[in-house]
Amino acid sequence: MSATSPDHGYVHAPRNAAAKPAGKKTTPAEHRVQVAAARLRVTLDERLGRETPARTKALAKEPI
Repeated sequence: MSATSPDHGYVHAPRNAAAKPAGKKTTPAEHRVQVAAARLRVTLDERLGRETPARTKALAKEPI
């Protein structure tokens, strides 16, 4: 069966397989990683002169 055959169904894997489904609670360790990543994102955006989303800024201000 080829990718262009009608039986293929155009089924593809998700682009970001590491993304968690919405509504799943994160562990404290995962939250610390998210806060650290948000802090890095804010710093990078400042240096590159880009706008950081408000949600990311709020997450970056949380204590680890």
